[in-house]
Amino acid sequence: MSIIKKVGSAWTRFWQKNKRGKLLIISMLGTLVFLFSAWELAVTFDIEPFNDLEIPGLAELDNLAWLTLGIGGIVMIGGWLYYHDHSKNFKRFEELIRTDSKALFVRNIDEIEELAVQLGPDFERQVLDKRKEFRVKTH
Repeated sequence: MSIIKKVGSAWTRFWQKNKRGKLLIISMLGTLVFLFSAWELAVTFDIEPFNDLEIPGLAELDNLAWLTLGIGGIVMIGGWLYYHDHSKNFKRFEELIRTDSKALFVRNIDEIEELAVQLGPDFERQVLDKRKEFRVKTH
């Protein structure tokens, strides 16, 4: 196995562990970059409440404020949308996997497996454990 494949598989394993928390952090960082850039632009254009409230360290953003505003906006919007989608899938998976009814589990097995693949290997193991518990054959 080449070094690139090893790094790729390590990155995939790292990303799959607690993806929800990592997405929340990325979204918050994008929001902060966006807000700080917008603040610096407000100071640069002498918008009334901000012109005397310059944050130390943000003055260096003068030439890059528009770029960081755009990057921060993209990361913020994309991060929050991806976080919302992941949270929605997580909640639906938990709702379906927590059933005590074998019939309900078998009826929803396709959706459960699809959600588990999207959420990661830990969730796939939960599906396998539930299959063993209910003695459902794998196909």
